[in-house]
Amino acid sequence: MRRRLLYTGIGLSAFLGFLLTNLPASLIWAQAKDQVSERLPALLVTRIDGTIWNGGADLSLGGLSASRVVWRLDSDRILAGGLPYFISVTGSGHRLAAQVTLKPYRLTITHLNGNLQPDYLNRLGAAFGLAITGDLNFTDLQFGTDRQWLDTAFGRLNWAGGQVTFPDPTGAGLIELPPLQGQISLATSNLRLDITYSSGDQDLPLISLLLKPEGWLEVAIKARLFKLAQRPWPPGIDLDETALALEEKLF
Repeated sequence: MRRRLLYTGIGLSAFLGFLLTNLPASLIWAQAKDQVSERLPALLVTRIDGTIWNGGADLSLGGLSASRVVWRLDSDRILAGGLPYFISVTGSGHRLAAQVTLKPYRLTITHLNGNLQPDYLNRLGAAFGLAITGDLNFTDLQFGTDRQWLDTAFGRLNWAGGQVTFPDPTGAGLIELPPLQGQISLATSNLRLDITYSSGDQDLPLISLLLKPEGWLEVAIKARLFKLAQRPWPPGIDLDETALALEEKLF
C-alpha cells in the first residue's frame, strides 16, 4: 500500500510538473485579460504562443504599430529569487531588451537597453504636434516597483541630435539641436528626467520633467534651450533659470 501511494504521489508530481512546465501563455492571458484591459484599455494583445516560461505575443498600444514581445525564463539567475526573465521587444522603428524579475509584491526591470527610431518616436509625438529626426538610445535603465508606483529608477538616454518640429502660434516651429543626454532618477517618489547637452566637460541643463504618482507631469524649460535653438528668450534672465513651466495631468 505504501509503495502504491509513493508511486501515485510521484506520478501526480510528474503530471503537475508537466502541466506547469507546458502551461500555455494564452491560458494565463485569458484569465488576466479583463483585469489588464480595465487598467490599460488601449492595450491590444494578439498572437500569443508558447508557454509562460518561453513564449511570445504581439502587442500594440494606442494604435501604434505592433511590437513582438518575446520572453524566456533565465535559468542562470533563478537562484537569486523570484522569476527572472529575459524579455525583448521589437517592431518597426524600435528595439528593446531587458531583464525582468517577478516577485509576489515586486517587479524589477534591469539592464534595459535599446533604440527608438524617428518614425516610431514621431508616432508617439503626433498627438502633441511634435516630430524629430535622430535616434533615441537607452543605456542600462533600471526600474523597480511594488506594483503601485516606482521605488527605483535610474539610467541614461542619448539622442543623436537633429531637427525638432513643434507647435507654434504662427505654424509649425522648427529648430536644430545638438546631441542631448537624459538622466533618469527618482526624486522622493517622483520620476525625474533631466535633459542636458555637453559643452566642453560640462553637462548643461535644458529641460527637467517630473512625473508624480498622482499622474501630474511638470516640465521646466531653461532659458539655455532658447539660446541653443537660436530662439528669443525673456531678456535679463539667467540661462540656468526656468523660462517656461508647464503642467499637465497624464493619468
